[in-house]
Amino acid sequence: MENLLISLYSCFTTALCLTITIITLAASNYSRTGPRIRKEIEKQFGYYLVLATARLALWLFIIFNLTSLPGSIAIYSISKISSHISFNLISNYPGCFISSAAITFYFFLHQLLYSPGSIQISFQYRFSRLFFLWELLSPSLIGLIKNILLSFFILTWITALCFSAQEHDLPFLFYTLATAIFYLSIYYAVHEEEPPLIRSIKQKKTNIVMIGADTLRSDRIGGNGYPRDLTPNIDKLRIQGVRLKTCITPLARTAPSIASLFTGLWPQNHRIRDNYPSEPDCKLPHASLIDILNQHGYLTAAISDWCGGDFAKLSFNFSETSVAEDQWNIKLLLRQGPSLIRNVLSLFAKNALGKRFLPEFYYLAGATLTSQLGRECRKYLARCAQSSQPFFINLFTSTTHVPFNSEYPYYNLFTSRDYKGESRFIMTRLASPEEVINKQEKSSEFFDVPQIINLYDSCVKQFDDEVGKIIDYIDKSGLSDNTIIIIYSDHGADFFETGCWGQGNTLIGNDPSGKIPLILKGPGIPQGIEFEPITRSIDVMPTLLELLNIPRPENIDGTSLVPNIENQTSPELFAYQETGIWLGKIPGLHPRQIYYPNIVELLDIPNKNSGTLVVNEKFYPDVIYAKNRSIQNQKWKLIYIPTYDGPIYQLYDLETDPYKDVINQFPDIFDKLKVLLDTHIANDPVKPAPQQ
Repeated sequence: MENLLISLYSCFTTALCLTITIITLAASNYSRTGPRIRKEIEKQFGYYLVLATARLALWLFIIFNLTSLPGSIAIYSISKISSHISFNLISNYPGCFISSAAITFYFFLHQLLYSPGSIQISFQYRFSRLFFLWELLSPSLIGLIKNILLSFFILTWITALCFSAQEHDLPFLFYTLATAIFYLSIYYAVHEEEPPLIRSIKQKKTNIVMIGADTLRSDRIGGNGYPRDLTPNIDKLRIQGVRLKTCITPLARTAPSIASLFTGLWPQNHRIRDNYPSEPDCKLPHASLIDILNQHGYLTAAISDWCGGDFAKLSFNFSETSVAEDQWNIKLLLRQGPSLIRNVLSLFAKNALGKRFLPEFYYLAGATLTSQLGRECRKYLARCAQSSQPFFINLFTSTTHVPFNSEYPYYNLFTSRDYKGESRFIMTRLASPEEVINKQEKSSEFFDVPQIINLYDSCVKQFDDEVGKIIDYIDKSGLSDNTIIIIYSDHGADFFETGCWGQGNTLIGNDPSGKIPLILKGPGIPQGIEFEPITRSIDVMPTLLELLNIPRPENIDGTSLVPNIENQTSPELFAYQETGIWLGKIPGLHPRQIYYPNIVELLDIPNKNSGTLVVNEKFYPDVIYAKNRSIQNQKWKLIYIPTYDGPIYQLYDLETDPYKDVINQFPDIFDKLKVLLDTHIANDPVKPAPQQ
């Protein structure tokens, strides 16, 4: 019993000391994730901060216990074969500390090689200081370190079992055996394998699999003249199906965009006008595509990472969701704690146990989960293949979202290994929402744009490879003949083509953030069609319903494209757009553009129980009034800009010179489009008084 108590006590005190050290260091340099809010609001959550910190301390203590225990077992074994070491508290403390440090350092090295950007997003120092260490790493070296540690601990565990049995030390024998079984169970719990290939049974209805990437630009898909071949797997779908080459999202921000995609409504009609909707507005006014499929017997599932919290936040009503918690929530942000704690706990959380017990770190904003989400999607497919129930699976990943964090070996594809800049692995100084907000008003000179494009293209390539794995599973399982596959995005991204970076900030000219890739392939869909006419994301829902022979609701704004695609005729549509909330003084905006309070004053938390960040209701009309609006067809785009001196209009010829205002040269075109745009604005239910 004495040996057992020595081991338990030494592990306990080592873990306690390490936990206190981490908490103390973190508290001395506290920085939470997410945007700043007014101090008087944040103070109201002081009690929650204490509870959240206590929870983080508990998990640090548990992990340090688990990582120090092998050291105690090793000291026991060494003491039995060496006369120079005795098994006591004095000898155990160094063993426990070295064990915990070695295991933690291994996880750090593993993440530094395979996902260095996921470390950098919470790293408060110059990340280039770690380049020398990163340059030494390789998969073979990481594997060697892992095997050495495993071999050493397994050998010492076996030795401890033998000696405790030989000496009839039953308490320590059972303790050693129980901990060995416990660690084996942890290993198998975190070790995830690809699902087995399941041949599907015959299904009467058509299935749908939607695969989306947040911030995926349309021009990165093959066939657009981009010099890098990034999407060979998506291109196979494009050749076998239909690509909507000019598909416009009405609002290039995630929540409003997916709300339009799945309801067929303009933002002013579904009421999601930004990424901070109020709780009443999260209850969508009409049945979504998912609601309708639920009524027709479909299993509907949403799979996503930190960028897809809106699939659960908005009332789409998926029957199953595997998505992150809403990222715009003060309680979540407080649970993620200061940067040092995030760095430590994130090392151990990118697995099934982390998803279960530490989801705020598993789904940490900026950290990629591309391979995990792809595997989860294939597990859903394997399950659905065994059932006669039709299914709708929506996979949405942040792979191509800022800070453009790809995994090994993708981040090396287009960046020279000897590149030494701070943007080596992610878009520098834009790892967290707070940093994004602070840098929103910076111009291109502030950023290493060529390297950012390298990072972005690496992410596109990783997304395409994961798409290839999913498509391959669908083909081999026999589901392809009865499944519609859709590749999509919520919006694109500006890389300073309009004077700024990001999305949904301006509508100038041929704004790349407002155009989304949209590819459909499957039963009832013609093959090899590049559909040139302008379409809208609100047209996807009615198009899918017609392909499924399900009546479309009468109260939606979108129109089915099936007849036009089959006959290859233009639906003669106009696409409407509006800007999102500005997080700073955006470069490229009109100098007299109407502004509203900055993000600190703008955000509020009316429901202290939920902790959801929303736009303060007293500023909401101002936000709506300040939006730029546009309407466009295939050739022309008219933009409405509210200024303190009255509205300003700009007209762009998208075919001739998409970034030159030609409003004075084409008065007839301006008059025609102005009537349409003014009518759309007049139908907006939010009508604040003009500001002076």
